[in-house]
Amino acid sequence: MEAGREGQAFTYANPDGLSVGVGDLVQVPLQGRRHAGLVLACLQTLPEDLAGKRMRAVEAVLQSAAVADAWQDLLLAVAEACHTSRFRTLKSALPPGWLGQRPRAPAGRLLCQISRVAPQVAAPVDPQLELSPRQRALLAHLDGHGGRRLLRDLLAADGFGRGLITALEAKGLVRRETVRGVPATRTAPLGLPPAPPRPLEAPRIANAAQAAAVEAIDSAAAGSTLLLWGVTGAGKTEVYLQAAARQLQQGRSVLLLAPEIGLIPQLLDRCRARLGPQVLEYHSGMGDAERVKAWRRCLDAAAAAEPLVAIGTRSAIFLPLAPLGLIVLDEEHDSSYKQESPMPCYHARDVAQRRASLDGARLVLGSATPSLETWLRCRQPQGEGGVQLLRLPERIGQRPLPPVRVVDMRLEFAEGHRRLISRPLMGRLQQLQARGEQAVVLVPRRGYRSFLSCRSCGEAVQCPNCDVALTVHRRNASAGSATEWLRCHWCDHRQEIAQRCGQCGSTAFKPFGAGTQRVMEQLAAELEGLRLLRFDQDTTRGRDGHRRLLERFAAGEADVLVGTQMLAKGMDLPRVTLAAVLAADGLLHRPDLRSSEHCLQLLLQLAGRAGRGELPGEVLVQTYSPDHPVIRYLVDGRYERFLEEELQLRRQGGLVPFSRACLLRLAGPSASATATAATTLVERVRAEVERQGWLVIGPAPAPVAKVAGRSRWQVLLHGPAATALPLPPEAELRRMLPPNVSLAIDPDPLQL
Repeated sequence: MEAGREGQAFTYANPDGLSVGVGDLVQVPLQGRRHAGLVLACLQTLPEDLAGKRMRAVEAVLQSAAVADAWQDLLLAVAEACHTSRFRTLKSALPPGWLGQRPRAPAGRLLCQISRVAPQVAAPVDPQLELSPRQRALLAHLDGHGGRRLLRDLLAADGFGRGLITALEAKGLVRRETVRGVPATRTAPLGLPPAPPRPLEAPRIANAAQAAAVEAIDSAAAGSTLLLWGVTGAGKTEVYLQAAARQLQQGRSVLLLAPEIGLIPQLLDRCRARLGPQVLEYHSGMGDAERVKAWRRCLDAAAAAEPLVAIGTRSAIFLPLAPLGLIVLDEEHDSSYKQESPMPCYHARDVAQRRASLDGARLVLGSATPSLETWLRCRQPQGEGGVQLLRLPERIGQRPLPPVRVVDMRLEFAEGHRRLISRPLMGRLQQLQARGEQAVVLVPRRGYRSFLSCRSCGEAVQCPNCDVALTVHRRNASAGSATEWLRCHWCDHRQEIAQRCGQCGSTAFKPFGAGTQRVMEQLAAELEGLRLLRFDQDTTRGRDGHRRLLERFAAGEADVLVGTQMLAKGMDLPRVTLAAVLAADGLLHRPDLRSSEHCLQLLLQLAGRAGRGELPGEVLVQTYSPDHPVIRYLVDGRYERFLEEELQLRRQGGLVPFSRACLLRLAGPSASATATAATTLVERVRAEVERQGWLVIGPAPAPVAKVAGRSRWQVLLHGPAATALPLPPEAELRRMLPPNVSLAIDPDPLQL
């Protein structure tokens, strides 16, 4: 029997009494440790080089039939398309920890339990005891959850920190204890019985366009691809739900993907309310044990022919659902569906296409702003890789799309208004509370300031590990003071703000730009009483960070939600009537082939957050470039015209999607050694690459030439569309490089 590891296969004996087959996940000894390995083959006779040698035996079967034959066909296709090994693809597709060194048994989860003189839960606290309002709130919170709660959940609750728990522990009101075996998925507060199941929601009455779309999906041929192009608020999710319900009735499973973890809670809630308990989630925000549990549930359901609905991000495309009837990629245009590192650098849309073809499933690509690649396929015959177009041209209830108003910040500046928030936006925000409305404000960056610069010599404070400027972050203290520090958003390096410039010794530092924290501060200072929430990576950490914050905003705890690009993706908030963009120029002027496409998609998606309820909405965009073509398309709402004109420009220039590209990324500890390795690699592959009609551009330093102390270089290959990559196998390419220089092969990159 052979068990595989990265780039290698090892042979083990199959002990008597242990049933082992191809595709099983097994525990084997290797170099003094226990590892999880995958059985690649069962040998009837030993190779000559192993004859007579003593072999170590398989110790246990961890998961029978972990990898089915049909599923391996998908992995092989992905490995070939991404120009990498099958084993590397397999390791990326399986749940973390399943291959390689076997993970430790899950540690007991820490539980915080109330402890007082009277043992019963919710006993009154001695009024003579000196307790702060937050301490009393924490005790009340515990009382409401049966007197005890997991520490991680308690810390995630609003405003409760470790210092607060420690103080109550010192007063004898709270104690910590370690418990094991607490379920990772919580259907009810700890200590309370689970809530009775709720009746399923009935399908909502669909308009004619929605009904036609559901019928078209249901009647589509096996393996076909459809684009559901619906304006924002047109009810695409309802189409997904009704199409999924039909597949479940036929005993077939459904896979519904979203580009960001922040969109999962809303989709999960809607699917469970409509489709019942056979809905599960799978994404990187879950713990390793939770992901393994979800994977095993898919295997068990497939063996029992039980249909499931899986909701997840791009990694969920590999879930072993069978039989699979429907795959949905919501917001199919989103670049988050592309894996850039580690290898394999796959696009979930391409994997979904292959999987639909292999499994005989229907693939639905949903978007209000479809990608150029998908739109081009809509113009091709369906028998030749074409995509069937389904349109939802109107919002539910025929609500109008919000008009777009552009604020020329040049005029604001000329008229003496030099603040971050323009006068039109300030006036509109002042009206929110009186009208009972809400707003979302997009800021391109998180943090407090974009960067810190010396006003004497102009030097920006750089990360010592990366070729990027450090971002200013701020934490406000309870007494009104604030602590500022610098942070790298690439390697997470943090440092204090220096008092003197490292180049010229000046103390004249000035922060430039504005992040979400700075915008929050400005709004709070200029609009007293306006309730604000921040929605970015810093405020949505944790298992349910996105859900908790959005639930607070939906419940009316804030008037304005200030956030980064995740604001624009798929949120349905009926009371939002205003969507605003600050500093749109940071999105308009990026040096990338797809910058116009990605910027227009983002702005149109953000505009779609406004006016989804009964009240009409509007969009306000602040920019110093009001005549930019993207702004004109945004105001007119002519996205289809943009696609046609952009395709014409790409065709004339011979650019993607009318050609192919491949990016080779190299990284090493030494800038000179990495550059030399890149040059050597190009010299050894150039002749064959050019013989097959491709161009070699580079090598050149990457746009961010150093990350986490490693120098980065890249080589761009450019060639005819629909041709294979003109490269030798990955293993051969790696042998051309020094051991300390890594290589990543990125076919069809989204960012160059």
